[in-house]
Amino acid sequence: VRTNDTVTCWGDNDYGQATPMDGTFTQVSAGSFHTCGVQTDGTVACWGANGDGQAMRPAGTFTQVSAGQNHTCGVQSDGFVVCWGSDEYGQSTPP
Repeated sequence: VRTNDTVTCWGDNDYGQATPMDGTFTQVSAGSFHTCGVQTDGTVACWGANGDGQAMRPAGTFTQVSAGQNHTCGVQSDGFVVCWGSDEYGQSTPP
């Protein structure tokens, strides 16, 4: 995240994971084939591979997001953890 809140990515871009969406962000996280970020309005934006729903746009506002290989988790503004994408090994089911 640059000082003007825009995002710059680099590296492998076979799935568009290194081509960020327009907008301003407070935080980003890169998974294997997708990237997600918390926009300055608190919404989450994701780009790249979405074969397991890992790059879908969840409802609500968030303070933090973390992208894994085929899943993503985020901390909502109310403190609850929400995960989406693959749950093959239970990684999208918070304790």
